[in-house]
Amino acid sequence: MRYCKNCRILYSSQAAACPKCGVAEPPKKDNEGEEPVSGKAVRRDWLFLIIGTPLFILFVYLIVLLIKSIG
Repeated sequence: MRYCKNCRILYSSQAAACPKCGVAEPPKKDNEGEEPVSGKAVRRDWLFLIIGTPLFILFVYLIVLLIKSIG
């Protein structure tokens, strides 16, 4: 499905132009609209994953331990 930015309707991706207004959608390039990913961003994401996941598990464990000690 394609989205016409001119009249804001969805139409078949097999159609060459929008059936309502007739505006042709230019073909998209493979990497159009994507931002390049820097090495720092990838390292930061991995760091959050490696440190954040065990911290989250520890937090949940402490909450469960606290609930068991109260009850």
